[in-house]
Amino acid sequence: MSVLRLSVLALVALLACGLVWKTLPARTPPIDGPDPIADLVPAEIGGMTQWLLIRGADRSAPILLWLHGGPGSAQMPIRAVTAALERDFVVVHWDQRGAGKSNPSGFDPATMTLDRFLADAREVTAILRERLGDQPLIVLGHSWGTMLGARLVAGWPGDYAGYIGTGQQVDTLRGAALALDWLEEVAPGSGFAGMDPQAFRDHGLYVRLMQEVEAKGGGMNVSFLSMLPRALAAPEYRLPDYRRWLDGANRGSGPMWAEYLERDLIADVPVMPVPMLLISGASDWNTPVPLVQEWFETVEAPQGKRIEVFDGSGHAPFLTETGRFVETVRSFGARTVRPPVRPSAP
Repeated sequence: MSVLRLSVLALVALLACGLVWKTLPARTPPIDGPDPIADLVPAEIGGMTQWLLIRGADRSAPILLWLHGGPGSAQMPIRAVTAALERDFVVVHWDQRGAGKSNPSGFDPATMTLDRFLADAREVTAILRERLGDQPLIVLGHSWGTMLGARLVAGWPGDYAGYIGTGQQVDTLRGAALALDWLEEVAPGSGFAGMDPQAFRDHGLYVRLMQEVEAKGGGMNVSFLSMLPRALAAPEYRLPDYRRWLDGANRGSGPMWAEYLERDLIADVPVMPVPMLLISGASDWNTPVPLVQEWFETVEAPQGKRIEVFDGSGHAPFLTETGRFVETVRSFGARTVRPPVRPSAP
């Protein structure tokens, strides 16, 4: 038998084994630690089943609630990228309504409103308190998750110990205007030259703008294909979950676009009442750094605020500069939940 034929047969066998494995029940692997927790949890939230992944080496450690982007782009299947955070936190990935495992057939996109997501997040908070305890809970949002997370923490500061915004969303149309200016510099023949930012009230046109920004290096700067092997290896996701993930990611912000355009973080959240960390990629023109810096400079943060701009990243610093991202979040958590002891006055 030829070497080529053996190789083809081995590949077919490997694919067959993979397909069989992906039909087995979803699970999350155990984690080592003094008092570990590794739970994949279906919970009734907001009148529907939504899924939580709860992982940490010590169940009494501070909670890090990760709010994914999109809406619809669930983080759970690539949670292993930042698994190092599970040593210091109980990391919670929540597939929000309409995303990933929480995107069932017959899902009603009309339920995707900011108020509904906020109510869901409050229910998630209560579930975590019941399952884990009253340790500090830090909210980490990415992209859309920052639109949700900043308002969640500012609205109920007594329940949250800190806020981390990654790819912080501030003002969609102002962000589009800055992206247009950047495109004019790097790709003057892109077809968007001279366009009125108000034109992006059309969601489809905005999506095409972001696709062009991505193509010119101002977006995630991480290809979908490069993440695919890691996502397919996730034991928390089964074959139907990937279809649900793609459906939710493709739906994106469309159902709530009118509300997106009405939201202005500078007006909505003038005060951040808990310690705050913002992490941006220097080449992010999806949520442009100048707007993030404007909110950072104007927001009142009596408990302290900090901004880190990652020079080698775009819209997803946790994927492109993972080590630095993990250490930045870790140090923020340490300072937030264990403030330094100041010597008493003589």
